[in-house]
Amino acid sequence: MREPDVLPGGGTSWDQWGVQVPRGRRLRTRRPLFAALLSCLLPGAGQLYLGRRRRGWAMLAVTVVSLVMAVGLLSEPTALSRMVVQPGALLALLMADVGLLVFRAVAVVDAYLLASRGRVLAPPRQLRRSAAAGLAGILALTAAPHAAAAFYDLQAYDLLTTVFAGSDPGWKASGRGGGGNLVTAIPGRVTVLLLGGDAGPDRQGLRTDTMIVASFEPKTGKAALFGLPRNLVQAPLPPGPAADFFGGRGFPRPLNELYAFAELERRDLFPAGERPGVLAVAGAAETLLGLPIDHYALVDLKGFVDVVNALGGVTVEVTKPIRVEVDRLGAEGSRPAFELQPGRRHLNGFTALAYVRSRKTTSDYDRMQRQRCLLGSLARQTDPAEVLRAFPKLVNVVKRSIATDIPASRLPDLLEAAGGRRARVSTVGFTPPTYAAGWSAGYPIPDVPLIQGTVRKLLRLPGGAAPKQGGTAAGGSPAQPTTTRAPAKQQETCAAIG
Repeated sequence: MREPDVLPGGGTSWDQWGVQVPRGRRLRTRRPLFAALLSCLLPGAGQLYLGRRRRGWAMLAVTVVSLVMAVGLLSEPTALSRMVVQPGALLALLMADVGLLVFRAVAVVDAYLLASRGRVLAPPRQLRRSAAAGLAGILALTAAPHAAAAFYDLQAYDLLTTVFAGSDPGWKASGRGGGGNLVTAIPGRVTVLLLGGDAGPDRQGLRTDTMIVASFEPKTGKAALFGLPRNLVQAPLPPGPAADFFGGRGFPRPLNELYAFAELERRDLFPAGERPGVLAVAGAAETLLGLPIDHYALVDLKGFVDVVNALGGVTVEVTKPIRVEVDRLGAEGSRPAFELQPGRRHLNGFTALAYVRSRKTTSDYDRMQRQRCLLGSLARQTDPAEVLRAFPKLVNVVKRSIATDIPASRLPDLLEAAGGRRARVSTVGFTPPTYAAGWSAGYPIPDVPLIQGTVRKLLRLPGGAAPKQGGTAAGGSPAQPTTTRAPAKQQETCAAIG
């Protein structure tokens, strides 16, 4: 059929589908899919394109308000960080995400229907199918960012409600932890016990090779890290069955075996709970330092390996040869020992762990430097896109490798306290001979009065005199607070790169 001519005084015309419309009803060309796409990109734009100004401006107003709120939230990092660590706030964000998705989908469908309205006859079936497919594609494009945001929101919610559930009854029964607000044993000070260890194939149970008590003063931004040597023997225990069992002489084995002793051998000597090992180490740390502990965090070193692998490894600049021995922490595979030569080296999780733990041919100072530069390199080399890509895997790693009593309700206050000002960190390692009162079978016995005096002096706490300047500990060294800083002229064993 030949397309009729358009007569000046009226007649017939054809719409975009090739359908004849009555004389005098010549329609303005309207493109439903183009209008729908405009409203997908900017809700209300498609309606304005079609001449529906009132509806279009109303949708644009809602869009502008939503954008202003989003920009305002992103411009306040503190407010945003408080939201993303609160399960209730994450649920609110999820609902807002769903609401925006519904609004945008309505705008898309509305623009499509407005552009399609006015046809006398339905378009051919093939064209209807093509239009439906096109509309479905535009709706999928509209929903994609909202689906991604919902996925990450639910992942974060799952992380907070599992790892930060604060559901350790033993820790709460011990009188630690407090409520949802930032109420601590020492007002104005947050003290956390940080434990790191692994249960490798050649040992029974988990050994806490890393024991650090971190005490932070939010008001001043000052933080103190107290390192507890893993080979201390006769570490004091708090009054109770365990102290009585050992006759008040402290734990006779190295301190890093206390966790496994409480978990596997004599659970009856320690407070009942999900993790008596944590309670045992916390009690010993409090008694040794004379400092009450508010919270704990236990990290399995396998988690460190998984995090590095999830982020694609880490590259460091090795400046001195160092011998490393790879420990696969129970996983199948070889356990090579080799010398890591100077230069840029890309390390996977197991090699990175061996690199930061190596101590047979280097000092503790070297090991601390390696830990610092490796973490710095990892932070510099990890961009937000890579974190987002690895986020689901990272969530699983954290859920599997970290245990803590810190409830999610406390995270906003802790983050605000830690981020309110730039922290000034002091580190003290209670290592021999300065803090040794003697030796037992080659292991140092802690000088408890000297250690407690050092803690009180550094934290400016009442309760006794600080160690006298110029005094001497049992090991023959000056009784002064010492920090774990390397000598000024010592060569760094690696350099952070990014």
